[in-house]
Amino acid sequence: MLIGMPKRGQPPNMTRMKSPPAVKSTDHIICVVRNLLPRSVSSAVLGACLLFFVCAATSPGNSSPDSSSLHPVDNLPPVTVEYSARDKATIYSASSGDCSIKWIAYTAGPNQGIIKHSPRCAAPLEMQLPLLTKICAAIFSSDKNAEAFRTLFWGGLEPELKPTSRELQLRLALAAYQSPGWDVKKGTPRKGDINGFIKILANEGPIYPELKELFRRFHRQITLASVEKVRVLEADKLPFYAQLKQKGVTAVDRLPFDCMAWFSISALSQ
Repeated sequence: MLIGMPKRGQPPNMTRMKSPPAVKSTDHIICVVRNLLPRSVSSAVLGACLLFFVCAATSPGNSSPDSSSLHPVDNLPPVTVEYSARDKATIYSASSGDCSIKWIAYTAGPNQGIIKHSPRCAAPLEMQLPLLTKICAAIFSSDKNAEAFRTLFWGGLEPELKPTSRELQLRLALAAYQSPGWDVKKGTPRKGDINGFIKILANEGPIYPELKELFRRFHRQITLASVEKVRVLEADKLPFYAQLKQKGVTAVDRLPFDCMAWFSISALSQ
């Protein structure tokens, strides 16, 4: 386990982004076109010109970028970087609205080469990717210890800080239910130990595709390397039972929904 975990701070405030300027109204464009053209020009020509100006003014290429869809990483505030001498770690923080993520990169001692993931975010992982990309870019571009980064300690699939995303928990429970190797009555794998079963299940199934995409952008690959403290409950006691029920899960099916996860990070295979 990690030694000397740093205390989690409050998430930084998000700087509000400026709204893009509004597109000029059609009436305004009509006046501009009339002033530009001779009075003898026919209505048909005027209409064609008007259509051209309206299309040009409203086309995506000419409008201001929307921070929610175009270049989302570039529109985020910069990553804040702090060094903790006590914990011998560099702390990278990124935030957007109610979502904040910290990566604690240990630079010396027994935890050197380990980064701890510490989120406070209820958004799906896909929506968190811009923040995670921003953090990774800061680490891999400027951290002298980046090459030593070999392990991402995700912590529990159910993070300690709230609000939280339960996306990984839902995927794990559903994958176990759909696996012939999981006994839903006993809540255990039919063969082998539960930690090993969850590790194989997560690596073979679509449990963390967003993380694979994240590290692929930086020419690295990620693999679930170790699992501890798997938790199992009856499906109707899980907060996402309604979603499981839609897939055929019954109230008494016992499913895994949480564990401590350690990911291995390595250079992308050629």
